[in-house]
Amino acid sequence: MVLASSQRNSSEDLANLSLTETARTIKRLKREEGEGPNGVSLELKLALFDPWAIMKKITFSDINGEMSRLLLPKDFVKKHILPQWDERRIENTKNGVQVSVWEYDTKSEHQLLFKQWPSNGSYVLIENWIMGFVRRRGLKKGDEIGLFWDQSNSRFSFSLLKKASSN
Repeated sequence: MVLASSQRNSSEDLANLSLTETARTIKRLKREEGEGPNGVSLELKLALFDPWAIMKKITFSDINGEMSRLLLPKDFVKKHILPQWDERRIENTKNGVQVSVWEYDTKSEHQLLFKQWPSNGSYVLIENWIMGFVRRRGLKKGDEIGLFWDQSNSRFSFSLLKKASSN
């Protein structure tokens, strides 16, 4: 009987010690301004993921049937697309690389040519841009589009983010 009582007291002491240590740890963590063990933040942050790495307002030259191309911002391509490609694919952009473009809004896929112009190093999407996007979607100067490289599906994703106001 005494043995059982002493074992129970030891278990209670251990539980109390554990609770005390837990309380001390919680207080210490609160003092450290939201930083938990191993430098992990304990702050809850809610944020929406915006996948559209390249956002662009359509210009007259982007919808001009004679030019028949979408000019992409060089800095954004170098930052958000090329790091996901292998060296061979990047090298082939000088001659043009066939790419799929998934149109998020209409759930349709189109084939275009992604190319780097040798004259100024700009990147463009050509070949089916005017028919597949400008005319079919009625794109106008000032519309805002979004693009990103979908690594898991090896294709661009495209969306018309905002129609231009009709003034």
